[in-house]
Amino acid sequence: MQLHTPTLLLVNLVVTLALGVSMGVVARRARRDGMVWWAWAMVAQTLAFLLLGLRGQVSDWLSVVLANTLMVATFALFSEGLCEFQHRRPRRWLIWTPVLLLLAAQVLLLDEQRIRPLLSNAVMVFQAMVLLQLILSGRRERPGRGQYFVAAGFLLIVLALLLRLIAQLAGWVDLRQVTESNPVHALSLLMATLIIVIVAMGLVLMSKERADALNRNLALQDELTGLHNRRSIQRLLDQQLAMLARGRRPLAVLLIDVDHFKRINDTHGHLSGDLALREIGACLLGRLRGQDLVGRWGGEEFIALLPDTGIGGARKLAEQLRRAVEQLQAVSLVGKQMPLTVSIGLCTRVPDDEATREDVIALADRALYQAKQNGRNRVEEA
Repeated sequence: MQLHTPTLLLVNLVVTLALGVSMGVVARRARRDGMVWWAWAMVAQTLAFLLLGLRGQVSDWLSVVLANTLMVATFALFSEGLCEFQHRRPRRWLIWTPVLLLLAAQVLLLDEQRIRPLLSNAVMVFQAMVLLQLILSGRRERPGRGQYFVAAGFLLIVLALLLRLIAQLAGWVDLRQVTESNPVHALSLLMATLIIVIVAMGLVLMSKERADALNRNLALQDELTGLHNRRSIQRLLDQQLAMLARGRRPLAVLLIDVDHFKRINDTHGHLSGDLALREIGACLLGRLRGQDLVGRWGGEEFIALLPDTGIGGARKLAEQLRRAVEQLQAVSLVGKQMPLTVSIGLCTRVPDDEATREDVIALADRALYQAKQNGRNRVEEA
């Protein structure tokens, strides 16, 4: 079977343009997820291949200079998109200098028909290596499978470009004649079509994985304070009860209520009240141990889970938390001091197989009620 190069070029144009337009349709600039850059990269690649395919039918300024410049600009646009997706500052001198240098070289070497294709391929190999470095350098901070599809795609690009360089140097192919029915050209176009599909699939998967992770965080994290929300802390409490029951080890639960929170809202405004909750949440998180868990129970109430903690240690830690909140220098949005105190209900229990979340919370809630009845800004034990 003989591969027809012009047909493969047409297939590549249609596939790349379809992927670029599809990505552009779903892209939203406000999300800053790289999609807009990637869509433009695919459009640029489509135009580059179209102009290369028109070699001999249009001016060399279009089919050579502009086409090769668009081709290397494709890599730069992909790099911009990856930097935006990874929320890192793009090193534009590294991304765009090769584009400008190649443009200048194409103009100066317009009549050097053997050197130009070699130079273009060498620049694209360098750019593909830059893209690989961008992807792989952030793989541990951004887990997921999508990035490996993208990395595989750009690794294949490097291999395809090296194949073309070797073929040109060995005299097997003339890189200027991209529509010539030559096995090297045909294989290159076939790989280019496969690569753009792999890369596009990887980019979309990366975006989906990020959205899924964000949704998981939203489901388990309190939006205001960044702490565990009620659903998350309930699940964690069930896990702690089951785990500690097996070893007959103690668990302490602190139910923490901000004193006179309605007065704070009425005096300083609800936005200042939100600020107070964030500061208290940060204070609690900063004072607890690494093994402890803290979340927002609802409204102005927080909850802390202290595994492997007896009554003495729990009481001491609860007092430290109470004093830490009392010493906060909270300031409202209009610059006024907001005195903050908390009442804490403490429950310590060695769970057994019949221990339930509701039982433990009820005991801590009873102690919290007692703390408020006894004057607030204090710790009471169940």
